[in-house]
Amino acid sequence: MTDNNKAIEEAWPKSALTGLLPFESWERLTGESSLAFAAFCAFRDFGAERNIRKAVDSVEKDESVRAKRYRVWRNWSTAFRWRERTADYDRYTEKLKQAEFRKTIEAQGEQHRRVTGKMLGVASKKLDLMDPAELTQGNLTEWVQAAIKAEREAGQFADANCLGVSTSRNSTVKQGELIFAPDFQGL
Repeated sequence: MTDNNKAIEEAWPKSALTGLLPFESWERLTGESSLAFAAFCAFRDFGAERNIRKAVDSVEKDESVRAKRYRVWRNWSTAFRWRERTADYDRYTEKLKQAEFRKTIEAQGEQHRRVTGKMLGVASKKLDLMDPAELTQGNLTEWVQAAIKAEREAGQFADANCLGVSTSRNSTVKQGELIFAPDFQGL
């Protein structure tokens, strides 16, 4: 046994307890035959409800051979720690999925910020050109409701402190009370 293999064997119990892997345990191990590794891969790839019987049944159609193959695979499973290795593999693939999911969410968030920024720019230009006297009570109510909804939805996705906005208020505004900009007072 080489020094590397010895180190791996010594580290195995520690890695199983801590979740830190000195190597990718689901790769072929030293001393593991190609047949044993192929059997492990069939077991590993079977999924969350994996067990040796199901894995054997999925690859062996001849019923007379299944019992013998099951015994051989069970021995390989013990000798080559299939349960621990598949648990390591499952953790690894779950981390990859989570990282990919996080990238997708971040990309979507960036796209939403760009589109929202453009929309707010257009709305701001339009507001600057409007005469407040032309707004009807219905338009005003609709605008206020839309603004409140947009503000609440934006608050769900971004903490004001992350954006550098102060969240402290020294006013006596009560929940449900509407505060109008000076341009809209008296309408």
